[in-house]
Amino acid sequence: MMRLTQHIAWSGGGTVLLAVVLLAAGCARDPEPPVLTDPATRRLVALANRALEEGEFARALALADSAARRAPGTVEPLFLKGMIHSRTLQLDEAEQAYRRVIELDPDFPGVWNNLGNNAVWRGAYQEALGYYARELEIAPDPKPWSSIGRIYQELGVVDSAAYAFEQAIALDSSYVSAYLSYARLLEEEGAYERALALVEQAAAHEPESIEVQYMQGALLERLGREAEALPYLEAVTRAWPWHTESHYKLGQVLQRLGREEESRAVLTRAEELWKRQADITTYQKGLTTDPGNPYAHAALATAYRMAGRYDEAIRSYKLALTLEPDNLEFQNNLASLYFLKRDTVAAIRTYHRILDQDPTMVEVWVNLGILYALSREPEAARQAWMQALAQDPTNEKARRYLARLEAGGDS
Repeated sequence: MMRLTQHIAWSGGGTVLLAVVLLAAGCARDPEPPVLTDPATRRLVALANRALEEGEFARALALADSAARRAPGTVEPLFLKGMIHSRTLQLDEAEQAYRRVIELDPDFPGVWNNLGNNAVWRGAYQEALGYYARELEIAPDPKPWSSIGRIYQELGVVDSAAYAFEQAIALDSSYVSAYLSYARLLEEEGAYERALALVEQAAAHEPESIEVQYMQGALLERLGREAEALPYLEAVTRAWPWHTESHYKLGQVLQRLGREEESRAVLTRAEELWKRQADITTYQKGLTTDPGNPYAHAALATAYRMAGRYDEAIRSYKLALTLEPDNLEFQNNLASLYFLKRDTVAAIRTYHRILDQDPTMVEVWVNLGILYALSREPEAARQAWMQALAQDPTNEKARRYLARLEAGGDS
């Protein structure tokens, strides 16, 4: 820990680190918080965790609240609420939950790390360094070390960043994120061979990782090893058809290999993607100043959808719905995204949720019928289109689909 303190002090963060450590040491230690032993409450926490991982933020929060009411004074539900608020960018609420955790158990694993992550989101880097250092006093963990490295990289303190990434890898030799972060640092410094060696170590642990394959292709391209870079970059553009940098690098590689026509097509696509990414970046920046605005999340979701990044668009709409759960437009757009991803079960469930709130939405009934037809449930499709006609007897789509259904054809 001495060396970490020296690095933080040298870059101007020693005062913050000292303040955090003194704050933790000076607090009167409460009795040990009650251990969460009740099976029903533990199940609520497990269900909330699962909902959080699935991006069902409102459900996750409701389950965490239920667990907190059942077991007041226990740490796990409070920590989970902090995580949910962090994930939904409600940073003030997250901070309150994490501070309550610290009051109950200042050495609870992960709480200082998560405070550090929130501070990074706000751009409070020195504050974040102090939180990560406090987390490392609880137990050695590669995650705060890796976060410290990224902060120093952002601040341009290269040797401190390198040291932090090395510590993360030393603690967990399979921690791919640290290898990649360290490789990016070395790439920025022009140390391409060393960066590639790190990425190859990451590939030994996660050879199917698209991010690892992109870094392999990008560094091989940097080193002029175009023939070796080609299969990696082609694989990335197939897996991530929205990824600007891989298309651009692939276009350059094809050009150098003499495949001019293919290169022009890929570089044209890269230019289109640059424009989409510019829109995404604009909306992402808007969220940093207004994270509680559901329409800011919806605007970002639209930008993601336009770029073909459906998973990220779904996540952004779920965040918007966490802030404004009864917004039917958000719900309808979310259902459409599920439809684009061929997730008919989620789309049907979302359309039913809309119709529970407003059964007069004709287009929703029509779309619901289409999904039932695709799911080979003709009677449910018929009922949906009949409901559409009950709301709008002149609706041509519903009439046409019903006629095809009666004729035994596809909708």
